[in-house]
Amino acid sequence: MSRPIALLSAACLYILAFPNFNLSLLAWVALIPLLYAIENKTPRQAFFYGWISGTLAYCGLLFWLVVTFHAASLSFFLGLGCLLLLSGYLGLYWGAWAWGVASMNCKEGSKPFALAAFWVVLEYIRTYLFSGFPWALLADSQVHHLPLLQMASITGVYGISFLIVWGNLAIAQTLKGSLKSLAPFALVLGIILMSGYRQLKISSEGDSHPFKIALLQGNIDQYKKWDEVYVAEIKQTYQTLSERASAGNADLIVWPETSAPGYLMQDPPLRLWLTQLILKSHAAHIVGAPAEDGKKAFNAAFSISSIGLVQGMYAKKHLVPFGETVPFQAWLGAWIPVLNALGGFDAGEDSPVLSAAGIPVGVNICYEAIFPNLIRRSVQRGGQLIANLTNDGWYMKTAEPYQHLAPNVFRAVENHRWLLRADNTGVSAIIDPQGRIVAASSIYQAMIVSGTVYPQTVQTFYTRWGDVFAWACLAITLWAFCFSYRRVLASSVNS
Repeated sequence: MSRPIALLSAACLYILAFPNFNLSLLAWVALIPLLYAIENKTPRQAFFYGWISGTLAYCGLLFWLVVTFHAASLSFFLGLGCLLLLSGYLGLYWGAWAWGVASMNCKEGSKPFALAAFWVVLEYIRTYLFSGFPWALLADSQVHHLPLLQMASITGVYGISFLIVWGNLAIAQTLKGSLKSLAPFALVLGIILMSGYRQLKISSEGDSHPFKIALLQGNIDQYKKWDEVYVAEIKQTYQTLSERASAGNADLIVWPETSAPGYLMQDPPLRLWLTQLILKSHAAHIVGAPAEDGKKAFNAAFSISSIGLVQGMYAKKHLVPFGETVPFQAWLGAWIPVLNALGGFDAGEDSPVLSAAGIPVGVNICYEAIFPNLIRRSVQRGGQLIANLTNDGWYMKTAEPYQHLAPNVFRAVENHRWLLRADNTGVSAIIDPQGRIVAASSIYQAMIVSGTVYPQTVQTFYTRWGDVFAWACLAITLWAFCFSYRRVLASSVNS
């Protein structure tokens, strides 16, 4: 196999493991062609080849960016440039890992373990560096393998990534004949799967009372949302959906991100309309709507009681760079006119748990769901349910809505909570504490997703202790590189 084909093969296998292909088992061998390509190469060469392969992988996974630019009537070349820049940045992490493969000089038996830990460290850095973009982590490819997912209640999402990389390396060594047995890996995987099956038998109901949920999916065209001409149409859509949800005796009705057509607290006619709608529904509501506070504007969620009283507001903390925060707005606004309608958002300063129908709910908005520690904190503060309000209407019928859904599965498992995901255009879903998607919508259809959930109070190891596994991987990585340095130094002294 030539080196270019090997690099391309690694990228393609990685892409195929994720939505919309969902060939998740390929993730367990996706890195093997890259390992072949960098064998016997210098660390600098390995970094370059890893960067090329990683960039290609993310170009494939994030191609929906180009579709988004096209849908917004923007230049194809502008969209392609943004895709290449973001993919090139994410490819650097593959390059760093490949550099580690070539640089790490520890014992053959322990090297797969250490390199799996190094991959976790890089994913953890990616979660936070430059505000973070932990999109399509390796573990996200495995959301349909429920027994395996249960490990996340201890290690978080990073533990699954660790296991997949360890598997890739162990298989690669076996193919080379340098690892005589896969027994250690098979034993660990067997223990994890057995533990997972045991965890799956634990009831998701707990000791709590059933709670009826309805998620509204308005399917409002993204370019109608901020146009006053369509306000009446948007109101009618949500009024119809709310009436259907209340007919099912829902205790809580959840709306998508920025679904209310205006600044809820500053728009008396809108507030009156919503209050009347809620009174008729006899249910509590969590409503996504923009909010203003003086000169600041927020992407917010409001908890409103069944009698129309606002009980709390959550203002999104982790904003999308070059989206909600709109850096260089004077220039970007000329390219993306829809951004001028709200003028960008400010970050919220706190993460209160909202009370909805007497149940504490940890609310997050849009891509905040891809940040494990942010969701964990809302559960630590008492959230018995998790609600994710989002809007994937920008991305058309691409893989993005399904890629965006995957991290929510991990947030449910990590914290042993039912998760409610209300999406403007889908996928809206109800996910149980074991990661089962018990109800889900189609995309680009106005509809209701309903079901019964059970608020939880138990705190998992991950909820209590957070990313200690990732920090343990950092310690392992530092030890491995220090050990490698000592071996190289000793070898040079002896020679």
